[in-house]
Formats: sequence, structure tokens, C-alpha cells
Amino acid sequence: MISKDTVTVGTKGEILPKKKLREKAGIFPGDQVIIMASSNEFIIKKVLTLDEALDLPIIDSATPEEIKRQIKEEIQNAQIGDSLKEKR
Repeated sequence: MISKDTVTVGTKGEILPKKKLREKAGIFPGDQVIIMASSNEFIIKKVLTLDEALDLPIIDSATPEEIKRQIKEEIQNAQIGDSLKEKR
């Protein structure tokens, strides 16, 4: 389930997600995040530590070549989705 909230941008451009949203996303003080921007939206993702990444469940196994092919497909699908959004 996705949680959402409304916040006001500060006078210096700060955007501060409330504690309940940060906790749901597993983002705590000192964590690194990636912030991506596109037309009319931000996406914030936590940068996992090596230990956090290794603790994730294995959802698939593949050869390096298969993984590269899957990544290319994901990028192409994302680009198609972006172009459809822009046409709206």
C-alpha cells in the first residue's frame, strides 16, 4: 500500500517528508537517497547499504547476459511509459 501526504515547500526549496513516510520507506537520518525528477514529479529512493542489499530475498537468478538483456528491456519499457505520459 502506498502512503502519501502533502507538505509545503520551504522558503529555501526544502521538501521534508514527514516521519511516518520516511519510516515506511525505511529512510532514517544519515541514509543516502537518490532523487529523480521528471515533469511534475520527484521520486526518492533509498540507497541500500551492502548489508541491506545482501539481506534482500533472491527473486530470480540469471546469467550476466540475461540480466543485461532484462535491464535493457526495463529501460525501454520505462521510456515507452514516459513518452505515453508526455502525450497526455
